[in-house]
Formats: sequence, structure tokens, C-alpha cells
Amino acid sequence: MENMNSYNIPGEICNKINKWLLKFPSNEKKPAIIYGLHQIQKESKYIQSAHVDALAEFLNVEKIDVYEIAAFYSMFELDKVGKHTISVCTNVSCMLNGSDEILSYLEKKLKIKVGCSSDKFFLKDERECLAACAGAPMMQVNHKYYENLTKQKIDEIIRDLDDGR
Repeated sequence: MENMNSYNIPGEICNKINKWLLKFPSNEKKPAIIYGLHQIQKESKYIQSAHVDALAEFLNVEKIDVYEIAAFYSMFELDKVGKHTISVCTNVSCMLNGSDEILSYLEKKLKIKVGCSSDKFFLKDERECLAACAGAPMMQVNHKYYENLTKQKIDEIIRDLDDGR
């Protein structure tokens, strides 16, 4: 991330966070932690400790408050990961509709195991539930849902990602 102010957060992100803060009482800064982390991760792909420190300083909150949120929520990446993040639902509906086969197929196709990353893909995890049971089996790629998966549909999704779509 390019340093653009004394907080080591780009000015554009600071402006977005300040606009977000207008929704809350002026003395309440913690509601902007998740929003700020999203904005930082969107630009730098993962949250580094320097980002957490800078956001805490910018919001004038305790560093531990930002660290707890960054570490707790699975939407935040604390380590460098591939460009595309994939999570596969393996809860009951998805499992009964073949999520184990889908996950195994993804591991073979991407040549990485769950929890591992390549430069291009991060097969993040098996999710307990992504709340799309009617579309089982399903996965989330870059926070977008893909339902009623088949091997052919996965091939199309991966091909589209490879082509930049």
C-alpha cells in the first residue's frame, strides 16, 4: 500500500472511512473498524500488522480492538494469499449433494490442498455453512456465491477467473 499520510493509509481510504464514520455519533470510532479493514484488504489483498496499527491510530482506538476483529472474522486474510479466494460449503445440504467430490475436484484441478495457496488461487477452507442450501453444492469465490456446482461448472468458473472475468 502506498503511504499517503501520517497514518500509512492511502488518502482515498481515509476519506472513505471518514465518510463512513458520519453514520455514527462523533465519539464512536469502533463501527468503522470492519469497514476500514475491508478497504485496506481490497487494496493490498491481505491485512498486515502495519495496517492494523495504522487503522487503530487513524481511528484513535486500541490496537487490540482492531487485531481482534481482523483475526476473528474469516473474511479477513492475515497472510499473503492467491489472487482468488475459494471457500467450499461442506455442511449437510452441500455434503448430501456432493460437496466432498467438489472439494476433491478443486484440490486436484488447482493442485493445492484446503488451507493452501498458490499465486493465483487460495483454497481457503471448508465452510460449515454459507447459507445457500437450496443451491447445494456451492462455493464462494472472492465473496461471490456459485451454486449447483458440477465439475463442468467449476471448469467454467476457473476458466473465467483465468481470463480475468
